[in-house]
Amino acid sequence: MAAPAILAGLVALGLTVSAQAAVSPETVNGFPEIAGAGTIRLGVETIRLHGVATAAVGSAVEIEARGWLHRRINARRVYCHFDPTAELVNGARNGMCEIEGLDVSALMVEAGMAVDCPATSKGRYKIQQQRAEAAGFNMNERIPLPASCGNGSKKPAKKKA
Repeated sequence: MAAPAILAGLVALGLTVSAQAAVSPETVNGFPEIAGAGTIRLGVETIRLHGVATAAVGSAVEIEARGWLHRRINARRVYCHFDPTAELVNGARNGMCEIEGLDVSALMVEAGMAVDCPATSKGRYKIQQQRAEAAGFNMNERIPLPASCGNGSKKPAKKKA
């Protein structure tokens, strides 16, 4: 009598594993070309660094960030993980990239070259941003948080009298 229940459980498990396999992250690696302050190219893939926002293109901070990124990761193998079924945004996929086991987005935020984007990072880089501010960077002025990232702070709702 227990055999049908066990069989049903195994089938459900098999479907779950199949579904997970269908959306497992793809990993690409190689020596990057810097395409922007938060964007790199690995071969044919253009990858936008996950969870961070960078300064406006052409601004002094964006140019500084591109240079920093070039110095930090140039001529080193970078590994980027992304959902291969995700939509391309401006020709790029969002990806979590690492170099020598370190999260490139975290390195950028801590160096004051990017800010945590809570809408996508879920606060993953909050500590690195606090460290950048402790090092003397006024991150709110340096890189204004875009509306797409949320405001990062939750104000309590006003109570009606």
